[in-house]
Amino acid sequence: MGIRHIALFRWNEGVTPEQVEHVEELLGKLPGAIPELKSYSFGADLGLGAGNHDFAVVADVEGESGFLAYQNHPDHQAALAVIKPMLADRAAVQFTV
Repeated sequence: MGIRHIALFRWNEGVTPEQVEHVEELLGKLPGAIPELKSYSFGADLGLGAGNHDFAVVADVEGESGFLAYQNHPDHQAALAVIKPMLADRAAVQFTV
């Protein structure tokens, strides 16, 4: 049974494009570092709808143990340490795929 994790970020005012690029660099390293990730994508909102979040991450893993391995992996935690101070708001959901 696969699990899809979706996280949506709304950046604080004043977050720069360079900071977002740094986040993208950190996130881009995760698929090579975390074998439990079966599929991984992320990116900035295209601005096509009003009220959207600024950035999204979509991770597919195998089962709850795969999600926990991703969530607790040191490289993921290091990325979160950079992301959290940038956040005005975050939403997340996990569901079976």
